[in-house]
Amino acid sequence: MMRLEQGRISSAELAMLIIGFIFGTSLILNPGRMVGHDAWLTVLAGLGEGLLFVFISTSLGTRFKEKNLIEINDLVFGSYLGKVVSLAYLWYFLHLASMVLRSYGDFFTDTIYPETPLIVFILLLVLVCASAVRNGIEVIVRCSLILVPLTIFFIITDTLLLLKDMKITNFLPIFDIPWQKFLWASHGAATFPFGETVAFLMVFAFVQDQQKVRARTLQAVVIAGLFLCVIVARNTAVLGITATVQTYPSFLAIRLIDIAKVLTRLEIIVMTSFLVMGFLKVAVLYYGTVVGLAQLFKLGSYLPLVFPVGIIMVTLSVFSFASSLELINFAYEKYPYYSLPFQVGLPLLSLIVASLRDVS
Repeated sequence: MMRLEQGRISSAELAMLIIGFIFGTSLILNPGRMVGHDAWLTVLAGLGEGLLFVFISTSLGTRFKEKNLIEINDLVFGSYLGKVVSLAYLWYFLHLASMVLRSYGDFFTDTIYPETPLIVFILLLVLVCASAVRNGIEVIVRCSLILVPLTIFFIITDTLLLLKDMKITNFLPIFDIPWQKFLWASHGAATFPFGETVAFLMVFAFVQDQQKVRARTLQAVVIAGLFLCVIVARNTAVLGITATVQTYPSFLAIRLIDIAKVLTRLEIIVMTSFLVMGFLKVAVLYYGTVVGLAQLFKLGSYLPLVFPVGIIMVTLSVFSFASSLELINFAYEKYPYYSLPFQVGLPLLSLIVASLRDVS
């Protein structure tokens, strides 16, 4: 199959992009928040399950070195069925990107600019992502090399500045929830955000040192997961039970920073972190969708698809959910079911079929 993208990235750059991708909307909608002060435990448990998901997807990627998801599906399932499977994946990437866009649009209209139409924020983010996608995977990766370390620095700094406001008693009593509820919340944390890294099956082919893809991916997921655990624990320690009822607990926690009446109103920092991580997540999903569609339709370039797909993403993000509450309910209650076939089912089936057919 023709190669529509000539860009090449290193395994270290891949890891940085994956960290930014996982941060994505997780910085806004903290995983595991439905279990209250035990949310940080569900993130750790979800990380364990998520690593299993990632192991499956990276196993598929390393079995078919230098081939992306569309090429893999054609080899495993054949030309016709492979295209059906590829279309299913591309729908998932497109739909997930639209949900991320909606999350950011809702965040800005709910917290800062309530009078501004939702579509304004969604359009602006899509235009920036479209520009990055048109310039290829190398440009998206270079953005992550700057934005992800800055975001990590802000997370560490904000957490240190909030130490004086933290109360250990907010974590007590530990593990006082039914185990069924804990397992469900952990599974939710595994699917959002760790399992979503299945989208990188469209990126692995561009990594120069293919033998390091799995190790770097697993390392990146662990690093991002530990930082998410710190964020969730910080929010619980600072806000207590309020963290479970707040839509955007990180934003509220950062607003409480007040060092000698000098360091205050630092929510602009967390707002910027939200925005740039969202940009990286949407850009990866957007890129995977347009490249995959171009390959399916045997186009000579994916560039003509960038703006049409962007329009579809904007439309989906605006009209799929009536309100931010509906999106949040979907994310926490239905998404763990909805995403499972794409994150685990199809990659595992592909591995089994490839083994039976001895295809690589």
